[in-house]
Amino acid sequence: MRKWIAVAAALLLAGCASPTSETSSVVVAPYNASTIPFKTLQEFLAHRPVIATGRVVAVNDRAYEVPVDPNAEGNTETDGPEIFGTVSFKVESVLKGDLVPGATMTIIYMSGKWNTLEKESRIAYTYEHMANLQKNDGTLKTPAEFNGATFAIFAQPNEGSIPVKENNLYRGRVAPIDAGGQVTFPRPAPFESSATAAVKLDDIKAAIGR
Repeated sequence: MRKWIAVAAALLLAGCASPTSETSSVVVAPYNASTIPFKTLQEFLAHRPVIATGRVVAVNDRAYEVPVDPNAEGNTETDGPEIFGTVSFKVESVLKGDLVPGATMTIIYMSGKWNTLEKESRIAYTYEHMANLQKNDGTLKTPAEFNGATFAIFAQPNEGSIPVKENNLYRGRVAPIDAGGQVTFPRPAPFESSATAAVKLDDIKAAIGR
């Protein structure tokens, strides 16, 4: 089983961050999970039951709040509810899975936490692999800011790791597709065999037998 190791050292500084702007109640904390990547593109794709292309139609970086157990490992008395964001795509094509073109699929991710000791004080997480979706302050870009860009979506149903129990939510990665059909994965790359973490959409189709 592949193990994820959360690297969030910036959180240690959250308590001493000083207010500097109208968003002073938000402390931005890089939260870059690292893992041993898959060896090949084919191996990565085999572990993603849903693969599609689509365009961003809706975003919400505070879509859900889930209370945390202050006695659980890694939590403290200052940890308020965990916050989960969503990015919704209108599906243009389906390469793998039971979606249909025109459907909406929604990716969920952990966007931060509230601080119970400071009213409305929030820690916002940023991720390297979401560089195409997030701004530097941890908020999501609006659909208009994507200028109609098409993304490749590599997903699996949300089961287990994110405690939001709602149907039709997925966890996964997205990567932009340029006009030439090149799919470029933001770092860290999910597989080792490409030095640039960029492949052609046709290569992905061929790898899954489309």
